[in-house]
Amino acid sequence: MRSRQRVVLAAVRAYAVDLSQLHQDTTSVKLTGAYAQQHHRAVQRVRGYSKDHRPDLRQLVYELSVTRDGAIPVLFKAHDGNHTDDTLHWDNWQMLRGILGRSDFLYVADCKLCVSPTLLNLDRSQGRFITVAPRTRGEVEDFQHKVEASLVRWEKVMAKRSSRKQGRIDLYEVASGLYQLQEGFRLYWFRSSEKARRDWDEREEKIASAMDQLRALADPVRKRKPKKEQTLRKQAEAILARFAVRGWIKVDIASVEVEKFRQVTRGRSSADTMYRKLVHWVPRINCSRDENAIARAELMDGTFPLTTNTELDAAALLRAYKYQPNLEKRHALLKSVLRVAPIFLKKNQRIEALMFVYFLAQLVCALIERQLRDTMRERGLTHIQILPEDRPSANPTTEQVIRVFNSRARHLLLSKNGNLVQAFSEPLSPIQEQVLSLLSISPSVYA
Repeated sequence: MRSRQRVVLAAVRAYAVDLSQLHQDTTSVKLTGAYAQQHHRAVQRVRGYSKDHRPDLRQLVYELSVTRDGAIPVLFKAHDGNHTDDTLHWDNWQMLRGILGRSDFLYVADCKLCVSPTLLNLDRSQGRFITVAPRTRGEVEDFQHKVEASLVRWEKVMAKRSSRKQGRIDLYEVASGLYQLQEGFRLYWFRSSEKARRDWDEREEKIASAMDQLRALADPVRKRKPKKEQTLRKQAEAILARFAVRGWIKVDIASVEVEKFRQVTRGRSSADTMYRKLVHWVPRINCSRDENAIARAELMDGTFPLTTNTELDAAALLRAYKYQPNLEKRHALLKSVLRVAPIFLKKNQRIEALMFVYFLAQLVCALIERQLRDTMRERGLTHIQILPEDRPSANPTTEQVIRVFNSRARHLLLSKNGNLVQAFSEPLSPIQEQVLSLLSISPSVYA
């Protein structure tokens, strides 16, 4: 732990990184293999909630904290694969306080931070936090009742260009009035026009997919139809739970009488053949959209609650929280560019140590991006031609820098005795020279 602190503090001092606001999030790192023997004092590779959507594999939980200034990683920790996020924040905040030597930094995290003991501990320790109130809290239901009764007024707080749709404006509004958590912390209700569109699209897609599968259950020509009403009800409930649409679709299951006629005797039927009527009760399913429930859900589209113990106004609070996706990009860097999985190690002590190596790689990548973008702003550059086919990039990434220098080659001419006669290096391209200049690296390094 001390070596980690020395590395982080040295990088912070060398690059003058602002530590006034820190963000925390976790991801899962999947592991393949049996791993029968594990050291009991190292991180345990077990099954848990998989953010890679592979619940069948063992995993470990990778926790990362980054700065608001360039998303620079300052702290990481590997946890057992079944460790839940809501138990991590208090220890993580204490470690950050120990590294920084102060507690006045702003701590931003997702809804797993919104646990009563954790919030109260942070507040008693002079900690400052911003987090999302989970939808399971009673304050959310109370606010929804007010929205349904048209008792909520919205005020414009921010407008910016949408990051998902070009040419579209994302309008943010905040509910006027005073709202609080049960613990006494201020609660702000925000509404985003872009999030409202996404919520509507996601709900309609879920409903359509669930209805398709429910109709397949009701198909009369379907093979292996359930013969009992209880079996059909279980299958329907499983579909509703899988798509999380139980409150938006009405499902009616009832047994209907079906008559069949069978010959009394064997042989070819004729005009004198006697038949026996057989009556069966067969379960049937009917499904339909619950338009009233869907209309109530639409009233909450685009809304999200943020809680804090700071004196920040609504606009500052929203800007601080909206930096959280930059931390998620560090997780994407870990899994895509750095390719943390698969891991070809057996001992869990070595795997835990390897995670520290990946943390250092994330730190280096983040510092490269920060240095590159800061220098671009200082020189008034809106973009550089670093993408393939010389396309411009306003926010160059480490992956793009690596790709630009990936083709660099150096040729060595050796004598018969193996002595170096001469070294030949390809000349730097204009974009390579520009990147080195922005990173304050001498071109002679590649000479």
